[in-house]
Amino acid sequence: MTASILATSALVAGYEPDLPIVRGVDFAVAKGELVVLLGPNGAGKSTFVKAIAGMVPVHSGSIHLAGRDITKVPPHRKLAEGLAFVPQTENVFASMSILENLQIAVALLPKANRQPMIEALFARFPDLAIKPRRLAGALSGGQRQMLAVARALALNPPVLILDEPSAGLSPKIVGEVFAMLKRINGDGVTIVLVEQNVKAAMAIADRAVILAEGCIRHEGTPAALADDPLIGKIYLGTATHVSSEAAR
Repeated sequence: MTASILATSALVAGYEPDLPIVRGVDFAVAKGELVVLLGPNGAGKSTFVKAIAGMVPVHSGSIHLAGRDITKVPPHRKLAEGLAFVPQTENVFASMSILENLQIAVALLPKANRQPMIEALFARFPDLAIKPRRLAGALSGGQRQMLAVARALALNPPVLILDEPSAGLSPKIVGEVFAMLKRINGDGVTIVLVEQNVKAAMAIADRAVILAEGCIRHEGTPAALADDPLIGKIYLGTATHVSSEAAR
């Protein structure tokens, strides 16, 4: 594996100092990887990525991005540093148009670069370009997720973290969203993905990491984890156990 672009060391985080949800997690992602975080409800997956993004207090340990310590950097500065985060909910401005959402997202760029970036985002997400003045609140679930991702990519971040992007979407739209993420990863963006849709996530991931009770329990390629019946039964659920062939 090449040098890590994102790493945590002994990370302890949670909303209350005496009730940590994330318990000493050592985690590393190589440049260009697509890593999915899996595990049962309440495992600490969302809290972990929110802690990385600066939205949940970190009580001890560290977070490094491209070798820089960003543990205490506030969320808006982490975006400027190159770490983009797409939360599960409230990830767009529903009362604003698609275009206005993107205009806000590119505001940190030099003025001369803003319109070219908006045009590049519309080229990458053609569904958004059809009706740029449509309110974000009127978009379908899949279109809203595309807008949220487009906003996150406005500053060309090397790392993109998403918290359950498939939540509430139909199976067809889930497939479209995951295909979009795979293309973005193919363009060189490192992706960390929290997901409950085990089958869809493992189908696109380079590596899967399983959390339980705030700790990493297992990690490996999707094919290797899918071939372990004990992991499938205990952590992934027998109903969602993925065959090794599907994971490949």
